[in-house]
Amino acid sequence: MSESNTNGFLCRARCSAGGFTLAEALLAATVLAIVAASATLPFSAGVQQVNEAGKLDEAAALGEAMMEEILARPFFDPADRTASPGPEGGLTRATYDNVDDFHGYSESAGNLKDFKNQNKTAGTSSSLWRSATVEYITFPGQQANDTNSFVRVTVNVYDGATAKVARFVRIVARED
Repeated sequence: MSESNTNGFLCRARCSAGGFTLAEALLAATVLAIVAASATLPFSAGVQQVNEAGKLDEAAALGEAMMEEILARPFFDPADRTASPGPEGGLTRATYDNVDDFHGYSESAGNLKDFKNQNKTAGTSSSLWRSATVEYITFPGQQANDTNSFVRVTVNVYDGATAKVARFVRIVARED
């Protein structure tokens, strides 16, 4: 039998013996696409985990920085040792002069400040924000007239509207 017919084309027997049909090519492409997608899945999950770890790292740094800034202030207001928690009228973060001035302090996402009250550049996530509360507390057995001896300082770091990422709590004793 001849390799080609009179028109120069390969014979029908030769054509059906080699090569792929359109259906076989589509099936092979589909299998290849499924294998490629499943092979990239662990890499995309790894990237998401790295991003989350970076966000947690940044949240921890922001919370620790705020806590250290609060604890660097004196326990009592220099002018009034009996003041209730919260900043006195007219004070801003730049002029806070004691620990309890930070009671109720909050920053919005993208508007974070450093200890010098300067805008902090956004890190891996510009959706992080933080808040602080300072509450006077007493312990069982503590004398009734000794109500301003301890404060609980809480710094929360959030991602987005309400997702709490980190929380830092310290009990601070007054200095005499």
